[in-house]
Amino acid sequence: MRQEGWRQYKESLKYLASGSSTSSKIPIYENIEPPLIVKGKGCRVWDVDGNEYIDFRNALGPVSIGYSIDQINSQIKEQLDNGIIFGHPSPIEGEVAKLLVENIPCAEKVRFLKTGGEAISACIKIARAFTGKNKIVHCGYNGWLNNLALGEGMPPGISKSQPLRGVPQQISSLHFTLPWAVIERWIKLFEKEGNDIAAVVVASAYQDMEKGEDFLPQVRELTRRYDSLMIMDEIVTGFRLAIGGAHQYFNFLPDMAVFGKAMANGMPISAYLGKSELIELAREIGISSTFGGETLSLASAKATIRFYTENEVTSHLWQMGNLLKDGINEIFKRYNFPCELKGFGPCPQFVFKDDLMKDRFFQGCYRNGVSFYHVVYVNYSHKEKDIEETLERVEETIRELKDAR
Repeated sequence: MRQEGWRQYKESLKYLASGSSTSSKIPIYENIEPPLIVKGKGCRVWDVDGNEYIDFRNALGPVSIGYSIDQINSQIKEQLDNGIIFGHPSPIEGEVAKLLVENIPCAEKVRFLKTGGEAISACIKIARAFTGKNKIVHCGYNGWLNNLALGEGMPPGISKSQPLRGVPQQISSLHFTLPWAVIERWIKLFEKEGNDIAAVVVASAYQDMEKGEDFLPQVRELTRRYDSLMIMDEIVTGFRLAIGGAHQYFNFLPDMAVFGKAMANGMPISAYLGKSELIELAREIGISSTFGGETLSLASAKATIRFYTENEVTSHLWQMGNLLKDGINEIFKRYNFPCELKGFGPCPQFVFKDDLMKDRFFQGCYRNGVSFYHVVYVNYSHKEKDIEETLERVEETIRELKDAR
């Protein structure tokens, strides 16, 4: 039963716009999915009514090691006893920057903010200041900055809304959206606009991420040819594909990159990093934030990065992600279910041929104690037994759906 959770959630609607400050977290399946989560441990979460779920939402990606991990929580608590934020930098700010420079290929210098979109905005401002150019090309999901431009390849959640509402035409005319892995479209745009393109901002596509092997180096060469900058959005791919994200996995160097989510196992932090001359420019052009050096998130990031390097976390994410992906796809194939889980194991995406079956599938999984998102995020706390249990529950869901037809 989920009655109390839904009662509390509906009460919150009187005061909390939309019921959540994060649009993708708003529950849509009334009395079926958990509207409110009160606890997480390892790879499982519990709702207000006490229902337990094997969780593959993981806060939409940030929880990469697991919920309530003692080695990380202890570092946050220790820092809490010493203070959250000060009027001067804390030593931990430089310590975490050093760890990132040591582990991320393109990082020469680092600065911290709180969210991915905020950090991408910083990189865009730096790119315009450095190049003297104005136009920006977006690819993939760059947070709600995607609201600045329409175009092919725009994330569905943005394109189905009213993205340009509230954006002056003078601003939107400086932004373009291009599709992932269609290099001909990129070449055509650069031939037309390349002399005024300051930078491209690229987030890898979940379901076709393998195409990055050819596509991303091609974009890198295109930006060099036109004296534009390349900014990699590694908010999701960072610490999942590799610690250094897609640019490390596919072996090329962008000018700047943005990291967040998995970097601190759920604490709010982002980092924009890259060539020294670019990141050092931030102060000169007025990029600053009171909470950039907030110490609890930095303590979590420091502990998380060390946990990654000491426990081969990324390798585990690949192993468990592939085990889950292959197992679910085998079930879909065996029952002739119109869906496929596509992409790389650490962050594959459900691709449905039938939207009605999509809703029924997610609802059935909630009933059977599995919490999915359209992108599937495993964390380090998912072990083989958790994946096996998940596959049993997914198969039970598919059987129920077949019986109901």
